[in-house]
Amino acid sequence: MASWSFLTNHARVLVHIAGDPAARLRDIALTLSITERSAFRIVDDLEKAGYLEKQRNGRRTRYSIQAELPLIDPVASSPSIGEILALLVPVEALQMRNEGD
Repeated sequence: MASWSFLTNHARVLVHIAGDPAARLRDIALTLSITERSAFRIVDDLEKAGYLEKQRNGRRTRYSIQAELPLIDPVASSPSIGEILALLVPVEALQMRNEGD
């Protein structure tokens, strides 16, 4: 098994949140084998870049992905976040999550 990944941790966090918009940072960190602090920083980066919006509901947070935004990639032809997520997350999972809003 390779010791590297085609997807950055930022992409992996985004994919995880696409599958579970109510995921806790602790769960994201455990699933992706990163620290909770790293998960926090990545979510913060994604929020500051406009890719995520957070909604607080009591002590829980629910995330919304701004799927229409283009990727930040100076080489690629800039597909949208939604187009990339459609390749990585089963469509049924995305539809079910969106209907739960």
